Amino acid sequence: MGYSSSLIQRKFKDIVGRRYDAVLKDYSEFLLTDEETLVPEVRSILMPLDLFVHDLTDEAMDVLSAYNATISLAYITDATVVAILEQALDQAAAEEFRARKEETGRNILDKTAARLEEHGFSTRTRIFVGHKGDDVIRMAKNHDMVALCRCYADGEATSDSISPVVLRICQQVETPALIY
Repeated sequence: MGYSSSLIQRKFKDIVGRRYDAVLKDYSEFLLTDEETLVPEVRSILMPLDLFVHDLTDEAMDVLSAYNATISLAYITDATVVAILEQALDQAAAEEFRARKEETGRNILDKTAARLEEHGFSTRTRIFVGHKGDDVIRMAKNHDMVALCRCYADGEATSDSISPVVLRICQQVETPALIY
């Protein structure tokens, strides 16, 4: 007998009398199962970064500090933008753009990794050209949690809105997601 069933039996059996089995059946979908009450162990967290992700908030640091996890930071340059530059300009201009984006990405990764390491986290960094939403969804399969800034991949996001890319990622990943 699971925890939920034993709780109902102890608390409500005398109240509902003969209807106990029907009440248990009708409300079982609203009660957590024993598996659902277990807190999953988080050992690795994926944190994608880009130009629009500013600094980690203190609240996000507080939540992340609850886990003894390695944080994988990934800076993804949008492959579509690189392809458009190659078509509109030339290969040299696209390579120059890519090199500047990698330099910017390296600075953001180093700054974020330093802040996380100050708080005792182990970090890994990765920088590459890809598709921001699809690659995060793919990489999330190898991590226990995804931490996303609400303005990731959206330069027009306000402090109150959430990027459409972040929403799509949260809908498609199977791992828990933290939006900060």
